Amino acid sequence: MFRSMAASAPDNLNLWLELLSFPGADPMVAIDSTCIGSDAEARSLMRASDALPTPLSDTRAPMSVADLGTITAEPTDPVPGSSRAELLTSLDDSALDTLLETPIDPLLSVQVRHLGGALARATDNPHGALSEQFSVYMFGLPATEEAAEPITKKQADLARTLPTTGRKPVTFLNPSESLADALPEESLLRLRRLKDERDPAGIFRGNFSTFG
Repeated sequence: MFRSMAASAPDNLNLWLELLSFPGADPMVAIDSTCIGSDAEARSLMRASDALPTPLSDTRAPMSVADLGTITAEPTDPVPGSSRAELLTSLDDSALDTLLETPIDPLLSVQVRHLGGALARATDNPHGALSEQFSVYMFGLPATEEAAEPITKKQADLARTLPTTGRKPVTFLNPSESLADALPEESLLRLRRLKDERDPAGIFRGNFSTFG
């Protein structure tokens, strides 16, 4: 159902499939959505979801752009977290089996994010167009050092089994990764050349170095 809605979605509709595993609670599945349009249009585009059992919560409603961050109900205060993101070559039956056949624990959430739209259009930015239709974002809360290792292992196991491209979304790089994991080699060379020409003293810095 999620795949069929994503496949037919116009550019003004975006969908995420979210697997959730909260401590002390049963596993849950959520569909997050945004639609630039009327409430009636959004519900019509997502009418396939009406065939699902009655949800625990349906918070779909018109909202301002300022409130978009509330859709996933994620905390806004800083918390320790361990994340890993991958771009998927496909979301076929095998990929869905990988995501659904075993619990995501010790992860807190796994998000399959629908891409396409403007992200797939030709652009001159360093990242370039994204031909992939889906990404997966895996997140866990390493409350202790002992908890960190199984979270990282679960992320690696999923990444190894899912049909990933090996390329990362640049906005989701984690501290163990570098821009080389996200950007084409020609883009890195261009950024390094610009850095040398415009900022040879290295005054301006980002989270990830163009030379890292």
